[in-house]
Amino acid sequence: MSTPDLGSVPLPADATARLADGAGRLFTSDLSVNEFLLVRQAGFRPVGLVLGSSVYHVGIQTGRWTKNMELDKLSQAMYHARELAMTRMEAEADRLGADGIVGVRLEIEFKEYGNDLAEFIAVGTAVVADAPPPTGTWRNAKRLPFTSDLSGQDFWTLIQAGYARSA
Repeated sequence: MSTPDLGSVPLPADATARLADGAGRLFTSDLSVNEFLLVRQAGFRPVGLVLGSSVYHVGIQTGRWTKNMELDKLSQAMYHARELAMTRMEAEADRLGADGIVGVRLEIEFKEYGNDLAEFIAVGTAVVADAPPPTGTWRNAKRLPFTSDLSGQDFWTLIQAGYARSA
């Protein structure tokens, strides 16, 4: 898959306004107090809550009940919907100038009014590093903000133990 240009990912007007309101002042986060303090102690400053969503028609695919098989069309739809939600979340983090996103969680909800509709929501807290690592950047190999589903405590523990991205 090619690397998305996060600057060209369109954000809804409400998301753009939300990100602009908190720029440099107040911000929202879903980190607990302990997580917030440990992320700060690890050398990262939370700059805002970021999210991405995707409502996707996952379709219907038939299979044989007598044969084990992957429903590849459904799998591909699910992967694409997940990728859209994650990319939109990364785009919000990029707009905030974040080096990464911690505490990422991906929620999937199938809608009652259409069993073939799924909503994917990716949520996390965008963070900016106080200093670059020896490799020069905290961003991933594709130059996108890193994403981590680790809690603030687990993130701090790995940073303290020296587990940071190497070239």
